[in-house]
Amino acid sequence: MFCWSRQKYPLLFVMVSFFYIFISSNGFATTTASPQNLKDIPWHIAARTVTFDNKKNLYIAQDNVVITGGKTRLEADYVEFSNKTKDAFAKGNVILISGEDSISCNEMNINLSTQTGTVDKGTIYIQKNNFYVHGENIKKTGKFSYSAQKGSITSCSGDSPDWKITAKNIKVTVEGYGVADHTVLWAKKMPAAYSPFLIFPVHTKRQTGLLAPRITSSDRKGFEFEQPLFIDISRNTDATLYADYMADRGTKLATEYRYILDNKTRGAVFFDVLEDKKTDDGTEQTQNYSFSGTPQRTNSDRFWLRMKHNQDLPNGVTAKLDIDVVSDEDYLHEFKDGFTGYTETRDYFENQFGRSIDEYTDSIRKNRLNLNKTWSTYALNMDALWYDNINARRQDTADTTLQTLPGIRFDASKQQISASKLYYSLDTELRSFYRQDTTATLVSGQRADFYPKFYIPLRLGRFLHFEPSLGLRQTIWHTNEFTDINGNSDNLRTRQLYDVGAKLSTKLIKLFDLNMKCAEKLKHELIPKLEYAFTPDINQDDLPAFDSLDNIEEQHLITWSLTNNFISRKSHITPKGKQISTYRDIAYIKLSQSYDINKEKDNELRPFSDITMDAELSPNDFIRLDMDLSWSPYDNHFNGFNIGNTLSDNRGDRLTTEYRYSRTLSESLYSKINIALTQEITAYYSIEKNLKEDRDVEKQAGLSLKKSCWTFNLYFSDSQDEQSISFLINLHGIGEFGAT
Repeated sequence: MFCWSRQKYPLLFVMVSFFYIFISSNGFATTTASPQNLKDIPWHIAARTVTFDNKKNLYIAQDNVVITGGKTRLEADYVEFSNKTKDAFAKGNVILISGEDSISCNEMNINLSTQTGTVDKGTIYIQKNNFYVHGENIKKTGKFSYSAQKGSITSCSGDSPDWKITAKNIKVTVEGYGVADHTVLWAKKMPAAYSPFLIFPVHTKRQTGLLAPRITSSDRKGFEFEQPLFIDISRNTDATLYADYMADRGTKLATEYRYILDNKTRGAVFFDVLEDKKTDDGTEQTQNYSFSGTPQRTNSDRFWLRMKHNQDLPNGVTAKLDIDVVSDEDYLHEFKDGFTGYTETRDYFENQFGRSIDEYTDSIRKNRLNLNKTWSTYALNMDALWYDNINARRQDTADTTLQTLPGIRFDASKQQISASKLYYSLDTELRSFYRQDTTATLVSGQRADFYPKFYIPLRLGRFLHFEPSLGLRQTIWHTNEFTDINGNSDNLRTRQLYDVGAKLSTKLIKLFDLNMKCAEKLKHELIPKLEYAFTPDINQDDLPAFDSLDNIEEQHLITWSLTNNFISRKSHITPKGKQISTYRDIAYIKLSQSYDINKEKDNELRPFSDITMDAELSPNDFIRLDMDLSWSPYDNHFNGFNIGNTLSDNRGDRLTTEYRYSRTLSESLYSKINIALTQEITAYYSIEKNLKEDRDVEKQAGLSLKKSCWTFNLYFSDSQDEQSISFLINLHGIGEFGAT
């Protein structure tokens, strides 16, 4: 069964079908043959008084009548049942319970064989969705079909619901559709909206049908109406089609196709297409159809294709395919929101596949095919990477984007060599690089890299751990078009390189007895570490440049670090008397700094690096903090500082703050606060601010009123490109509507 991020099947009317009735009396029972159909169901009736009318061939039961059979239970003050015709008549406080659903009424006539009958002044209750259907005269016209006169629907309990929809006539087929005429939406006792005709799906299972539409209005698109149609193709495949009408831009058509082949093989394909009425001609009249920071959009043919697929292959090989191709850079800005917008697509991919897509601001989109096989200590990865440069493709300019077609990696994790004291790890790769257009330095070619590294873990005394290491690297390039700065155009080039390292560390552990409700014990781990890293300086000017591996910088560093881990333990006794302990990482703090020996030899003024700190704090479910910073010991100034924290409580109050600072690049602040004013009313305010430019990126404020059967949301948004005020009403069990 599929589980999608947006509800696909708004349940409006679900009528309870009558299944089986078993009838008996105190000390008396009549049993038919083994139940094969409705006619053969055995029945039992219990009541204070039970008689049998031979002339009418009726069982008559009075006072506290209870009829049971299977998952069905009928309660009433008075019941007549014909064993011959299977007709049942009940009156007085009638309640029919079938599974989790029930019908209550004054009187009920039902033929158990034909599954037809009438319900006088009845109410049908669907427990799963807390949904009520009322009607003065309900006719059961089939096993799963009903008609009602002067009926109403609501998900609110009580005699005076907060909302309801009334209709003159209602016809309903469960797992089909419902039709109503002269419908009125009521807010308490006040009529709020009228429609002469209403059609709605009545599904408890996945089934083809129209979904709730989206209606908005904006300066860029004008009036907008987006209608989805869900198609149940098969048990393991389905699709949704979208028609998004925009008065000022045209109609955007979209489709989603989803499939599950087995537990490890699944995929989803999304495709949008739009023939846009508006383009950006660079004039003031078309400024609403462009975005700052992106090239001028002159195309009207617009589309977005994205896909993710997971494939289970023989011999333990898995395959993953990611596709992301968009017509122009403005598209994802333009359609960031909506049913098929960027945000909805990103969230779906993250939830269903554990992989995201590039940011909507990225003009180069990654497309990837990956084959992977892992063993206990080895891993094999084969990649084909294609980066789609939107602007180069759209403007038909030179495209020197580096592609990998293909790349193969084989790695071995750190492991012991036989029974010796020597350990090793291995990183190897073979890549074929391709550029659609090349220059004198940006060329295509192939590269092979072989990098084994050897370690000797040693213990110095009782407390110190010492681990020297030696890495050997051999790299080979093959290019047909590259000429280095010396005028050498050889196709084959090689590089030999080594690196030396060492680590000296220890771990100090202290246990604390807290004897607190939240934790009994606290373990503090203190890990001081000293590291040495040396990579010699060799001339690499004669090598082609594909990525950072082609120019490995000289390194001669000594790095110190101090790591603190705080771990709490809490024990509890299970109902069976077994003691179970749970552990929580409540804090992590790491300080580090490097000293560059080469800079000291060259008499540079600043051989010490910034002091960096990484910290995470989560002592309970209500507090979480992440922080990283870099501080210059020479300027006594932060070069970078990033902090994010979330504070919450059991009431529903929540404060989220993110501060990002880079001394040379940017400074921004994002903060959002949710305040539970009452158990039903929540207010929030958020602000994202560019502190370096002293301007607001976006501000939002909102109010949410949540009742048992409906929710009202009102929010205001103010950004650089747009101001909007929106409201959304969610009638639980019906769907939601609103305006922007």
